[in-house]
Amino acid sequence: MREIKFRGRRLDNGKWESGDLLENQGRNFIYHATSESTIEDNDDGHIVVVAVEVDPATVGQYTGLKDKNGKKIYEGDIINWLMHRMDRTGYIEEGRVEFRTNEQATVVINKFTTKDGRESVRNILNCLNDLKVIGNIHDNPELMKGGDQ
Repeated sequence: MREIKFRGRRLDNGKWESGDLLENQGRNFIYHATSESTIEDNDDGHIVVVAVEVDPATVGQYTGLKDKNGKKIYEGDIINWLMHRMDRTGYIEEGRVEFRTNEQATVVINKFTTKDGRESVRNILNCLNDLKVIGNIHDNPELMKGGDQ
């Protein structure tokens, strides 16, 4: 069973938080966050976890997968991986991670479109070899700039 966890950028200071997601009246909060900035010790020795408001546009769910360096992969991450050709040569592919309900899977949207303008979509499980998180669409949108193949 995979861990259900979310990540979002705080509205007050722009830092990333991860933990459980609470949606209330159009506002999004991350609570039980792992960042030390959200944990406060009170006088009786108990730890109190404070919910922090995050930008809803930056919220992404943890995929349950990690890259080759052990980094957790979230929706909105930009990843790259090594593709192998039949002649035993390889090349690097890049794309953004997204959950698509029509495929009922976490997919990678390749940064390059096909010649007829369609997105190149592949199931993330088909490219786990040498997978590496190189950024995310919020902090590094320039990584998704591409062109036609």
